Amino acid sequence: MTVIEQYNAGLTTDADRTLALAMHTILRAVLPDAEMKLAYGLVGYYQPKAVCYFGINKRHIGFYPTNQPMAHFAKAIAPCQTGKGTLQFEKDVTALPIELAIRIR
Repeated sequence: MTVIEQYNAGLTTDADRTLALAMHTILRAVLPDAEMKLAYGLVGYYQPKAVCYFGINKRHIGFYPTNQPMAHFAKAIAPCQTGKGTLQFEKDVTALPIELAIRIR
């Protein structure tokens, strides 16, 4: 079983599984060689150190890039930043900020 399959097995709705798969597809496209691990209840991507994590929450998709991209893209991420290293995306597969996620990964 792959890491994304393990993560999806713990989600309770098909909509959440679809969102997790969409986030995984985006991140896998820009990080094709990254090793994936479950960590902190999230899907993590490593090259060899942690690059980013994501998780599906009740009200949003949490995206957790490392601190360096957060500082570099401060203006672009301002609408979805909720903490020092946390971005929250709307739980709508058609509204995923794909370009932003690709740029800040």
